Amino acid sequence: MKKITLLLLLPFSLFAQNNLNSIFSDLDTSGMKTSILFNHFMSSSDIVNDSKTHFDTYGYFQAYNELASGDKQKRFKDFSFLKMLQKEEKLNNTLQIGILFTEFDYINDENLKNGSLTANNGKLIKIQNSDTPIFNTKQKLIAAPLSLKHKGLNVNFKISEDIFLNTTSSAISNIKIDFGDGNGLKNVAIGSHININYLDSGEKNLIFEVTLNSGKMFQCYSSINIQDTRDVNATSFTASITPDLSVYGEATSYPGEGEYEIFLDTDTGVLDKPIILVDGFDPGDTRDISALYSSLDYVGAGGPGNLADYVRSQGFDVVLLNFPVYTRAADMTEVDGGADFIERNAMLLVELLNIINAAKVGTEENVIIGPSMGGLISRYALNYMDDNTIDHETRLWMSIDAPHHGANVPLGLQHLLNYMAFGLGSNNVTSLQPIVDGMLKSPAARQMLTDHLEAHVLANGYDFNNTATEIFPKEHPWKAIFDNRINSFTSNGFPENTRNVSIINGSGDNLRYQDKNSNDILPGFSIIDTSLDTGVIFTTAELEVNMTPTSAASGTGQLISSVDILFFGGSIIGGPKTATAKAFSYTDGIDAGSGGLFDITGLSDGIDTSGLVGDFLDALNTDVFNFIPSVSAMAMEITSNEIDWYHDIDLGAGSPPTEAPTFAVNDNTPFVNWYIPTNNEPHVQLTEANVTFALTEIIPSTLSTPIVKHEFIKLEKNPIKNELVLLNSSNTQEANIQIIDITGKVVYKNKKLLLNNRTSVSINLSSGLYILNVKANNQTLKTKLVVN
Repeated sequence: MKKITLLLLLPFSLFAQNNLNSIFSDLDTSGMKTSILFNHFMSSSDIVNDSKTHFDTYGYFQAYNELASGDKQKRFKDFSFLKMLQKEEKLNNTLQIGILFTEFDYINDENLKNGSLTANNGKLIKIQNSDTPIFNTKQKLIAAPLSLKHKGLNVNFKISEDIFLNTTSSAISNIKIDFGDGNGLKNVAIGSHININYLDSGEKNLIFEVTLNSGKMFQCYSSINIQDTRDVNATSFTASITPDLSVYGEATSYPGEGEYEIFLDTDTGVLDKPIILVDGFDPGDTRDISALYSSLDYVGAGGPGNLADYVRSQGFDVVLLNFPVYTRAADMTEVDGGADFIERNAMLLVELLNIINAAKVGTEENVIIGPSMGGLISRYALNYMDDNTIDHETRLWMSIDAPHHGANVPLGLQHLLNYMAFGLGSNNVTSLQPIVDGMLKSPAARQMLTDHLEAHVLANGYDFNNTATEIFPKEHPWKAIFDNRINSFTSNGFPENTRNVSIINGSGDNLRYQDKNSNDILPGFSIIDTSLDTGVIFTTAELEVNMTPTSAASGTGQLISSVDILFFGGSIIGGPKTATAKAFSYTDGIDAGSGGLFDITGLSDGIDTSGLVGDFLDALNTDVFNFIPSVSAMAMEITSNEIDWYHDIDLGAGSPPTEAPTFAVNDNTPFVNWYIPTNNEPHVQLTEANVTFALTEIIPSTLSTPIVKHEFIKLEKNPIKNELVLLNSSNTQEANIQIIDITGKVVYKNKKLLLNNRTSVSINLSSGLYILNVKANNQTLKTKLVVN
């Protein structure tokens, strides 16, 4: 049997909500040696495979659930109890370890191969006598910590009596665990706490060893990611303003909790020119402050660079605002800040602005950068402060590929993931539940997605309503609530006392993005249409997911998702489980529109991609989908709430920082300047071109001008081509000249240039943005230099 550890898709585990073990109801089970009949035909845990000895948290959950469904003695706890214990890691800083030593029977596949067993109406029957035993019996040790990761080098493990289970008749004499701390195997007792101090962060490999009274020994393996949170420079804080969240059904509204870190400039080391970067959508806080800093990496013609490093070298201070996972002391509830209500995170930015404004030296106004959802958080915060006459002291607000009109995840994928996570009863794919609950059903996703699964599902929570009136795009009710709120503060729903600019990653020319074969992706495109050999005898999975259709598609909707499982050639889930969709008359389906692109394969990060996982990924016809539509990122003006996701954005040139905004050009967008690429790019990707645009906006024309009124050094003109001309108030003086590109590399240097009243310097530089530094006696020129 193939190894199966699917996170993105576990196709052959997709069996009906009816009793999956009913296939055994007509089978004589008198030959069983245990009280557990394990249904390996429907299993995704792979525990009948002798080579399956490694279990992460969700591998343990999957095996536990599948064994529980076949246990005639009902000795297993309900899965909800395991989830409750899992929460202890956050609430009590106690990490539970589950240990299961079991033996079970399962069908010997040889009986299916030799014809002594077959299926009739979805049930196994014996049709002839055979010397081959119907059942195989296996003993297995299954153990894992109940969390994939832990923050902090000190871990308080607990081996709970509640989830230690021995279903065999064999007595256990000894249990040992190697916690991956370098101290090897150590004896442990059920019910005990074991405190482990790790020396460093990283993936820690655990070994579990059980010895029976007979002397027989069993081992299995697991791992946990230990994350060192000892960042002495990060500051945790709580907002002083509590947003009213009762409109979302919250019984009590609480303030948010966040963390920030200040990276002072590398010039003076004084907090005087703050640039605040606001983190975006980040369920589970996978992008901590260190990763947030690294998200500003880019590659230019001169090699790799980092936007934060560069602006710090030019005298700016970088402040990173992160929204971590935290346990709220007031009610001991775990809050995933990176996917929390946008309003609550916005009030954290309001608090941070007040903190920074009180601490900074001088009168330099702030710059705020909001990538992705960070663009909505910062927009809401600035709108709120404008409306409440709170001085945010901010001159520039930069939105980077933010979903001002909403974000998109193909509804077909939403249906498939949700059905696998919650539509399979005891065979629910437990590893998908955090993705659906923590990502797709999070408060922030409900506030942003333009087409949301919860607006389409029936009362059972997984089957879709495919009636003709219900298959048009539908957002979650929370999106309209949020949109009304963010637009209520100012006349146009955007900050009024800042310069508002936008960088987007979607095409501005309405160009299509491409599939794996470099073909344009169009509405109705097939994301996957395949029949997968599950590795289980006589069992195949039929999977189809399509993008939303064109507006011209007729009838009662087009298929966007279908799942069927065939066992002995017949469906065993009562026929395909489907979702259909229809586009509005004024636009084709959003999925194939221009926009910042999301990498589908990113959902499989951290899992084994061999076997069926690899087969599934190979069967995908595209690795990406339109996540933040170009029209949304540019906040294009909408008439009658009818958004054409394929609108050809034709705004012309924006107004550069040196000019007053030309509002006649900008009537269709609230932004006064913008960077819009020709082709579709990965969501929030920084490139040399958009970094150049960002620096043009961030860095004023003259960065520092400590020049006496009648003494000066200045450029004759800017931009330039191949000649740099300096004007000097003195007849002659010696100067040190340095030109730096946007990666921080010095591309021109002259330490003893003799300056006259007008001095010409020949240069040979590629087109782009540079910083010019000139020092002569007590005069200094530091300015942007544009080479055409």
